[in-house]
Order: sequence, then structure tokens, then C-alpha cells
Amino acid sequence: MRTYLVSYRCDPLLRAIEAFLGESGLSATSFGMRAMNDPRFVHEMRAGREVRRATRARVAAYIRAARTGESGAPEGRATEGRAGPPNRVIGGRS
Repeated sequence: MRTYLVSYRCDPLLRAIEAFLGESGLSATSFGMRAMNDPRFVHEMRAGREVRRATRARVAAYIRAARTGESGAPEGRATEGRAGPPNRVIGGRS
């Protein structure tokens, strides 16, 4: 297990996130992107970042949904399987 600041051991949300990371095999960066659309979220919490009540609720809801396998689990800004914008030729023939 990694060693972090004292706040890591005191924050129940961070303990829940760490447990979820161990269960799911997700990296901290992937979790941050999927749950909060912020790749540094977990790293900053480990460093002592304070988190608002609404953010705590959002992260807890993500973990709960992911554990129960709900199809409506927030996915962050993942782009897998999405089509990009149509290709256009600008200033030339199409």
C-alpha cells in the first residue's frame, strides 16, 4: 500500500475510493476521469484536497452505480465508441 498524508487515512471518501480502485482495477487517473471528469482528482485528494459535499455525493453515487452495474453509471468524458465530427475539406472540393 502507498503512503500518503495523514488526510488520506482520515477521509472516509478517499478510503472508499481506494477500496473501489482495488476492487475494480481502475487506475486513479481513470477513476477521476470517469467519476469527476478530472484525471487529477484522486491524486489531489491523496495530497489533502478538500472536497465539497456535492462532490462527495457525486463520487459516492458513481461508486454505488459502478458496484451495482447500473447502466446509467456516469462515465465521465470517455470517447470510446463515439463518432467524431464529419470530415470536411475547407477551401477545396468535397
